[in-house]
Amino acid sequence: MLFYEGDGLKDRILKELERKYKSVRKSRHKILVDRLEKEIIGTFEYSSDYVDAGGLTKFADGLEQLVAEGYLTPLAISKQYKTTRLRSAYWLSETASSFTSWSEADMLRVLDSRLLKLDYYKNHPEEQSELIWSYIERVYNFLRTANDRMYVTREERSLELFDQEKWLSEDEGVQFLSRIGVTLDSLKAVIVRELFESYIQTQGPVRCILISENHSFYDSAKRLVLQGKPVCGITPDMLIYGEGWKIVSSLLYLQELKVDTSQAEILYVGDMDKTGWDIYGNLKLKYAGLNLHLALPVYIQMIGHAKNSYTYLKEQQPCPPLHLEIVTQEFAKEPDLLACLMQLLTENRRIPQEVLNYEVMARLEEA
Repeated sequence: MLFYEGDGLKDRILKELERKYKSVRKSRHKILVDRLEKEIIGTFEYSSDYVDAGGLTKFADGLEQLVAEGYLTPLAISKQYKTTRLRSAYWLSETASSFTSWSEADMLRVLDSRLLKLDYYKNHPEEQSELIWSYIERVYNFLRTANDRMYVTREERSLELFDQEKWLSEDEGVQFLSRIGVTLDSLKAVIVRELFESYIQTQGPVRCILISENHSFYDSAKRLVLQGKPVCGITPDMLIYGEGWKIVSSLLYLQELKVDTSQAEILYVGDMDKTGWDIYGNLKLKYAGLNLHLALPVYIQMIGHAKNSYTYLKEQQPCPPLHLEIVTQEFAKEPDLLACLMQLLTENRRIPQEVLNYEVMARLEEA
């Protein structure tokens, strides 16, 4: 649990508003207090932590401080919010801040240490917000004692310094470090790859790897392999559950498993839809040095056993043209696959991996 004193909730409110609406705003924004309170509660690991931090009382105190500083202006027609003195809505003004610029003495103190750079912010004074300066102070204080600190994960250091475990992995956090000339290594932070779920059948060299986007297909394929049966004609030495997009970053873990990727053929199968094609396109481009291909025999069985195509449960973003072209080129080796791909695109429909369940694939091998 995190414990806050004094202006703790005020700082958290400020941080959330600037995260959402940025420190530089060209227009004012209407802030609904009930929505803002829910967002603030969401920044805590547990809702009980919000209560322990003072709950509605401290939330109201923090908001009133921001009003007193001119950061927020109450809407004249807004109603009272719950049992507090707050109004139900406020205006967040354009380029608002509780102070106009950073102290020259503070900037010189940080610059004299030569631990980080402030050139960007000196050249862009409109970006000098109270929130950003608080981040700079935290980084500065950390770097002064960095030699005595140990390496932790990026997410752990992000929570320690910025109160948000994901911030250093997001664009805003990456941009901030770049602007002040600091690296993750300077912060004694490392990126830990998430280990993918896998099964290795052979005791010898791994020559064939089959990656599945979805877990149900992975599980069915594993049952077949354990029985010594091929998977749609493929005999993999290793199975990997890609877990959707995670495989794009986690495939690097093959090196740590000491799999000689230069000697292995890697086959990928996923849903026949925009996301499945996009994931493969990303993999193909990011791991251009690997012998990576679509598992065409599996896709052939997918279109052969699909009783019909399916609508998207929710609309997906179009697959980037370059990624779609990569898939198209590989599917072109099998005219039926290419024709099916074009039809799915035209009709905006999809075929999920689950059309090949364990029962279907087991009977394929018995035929």
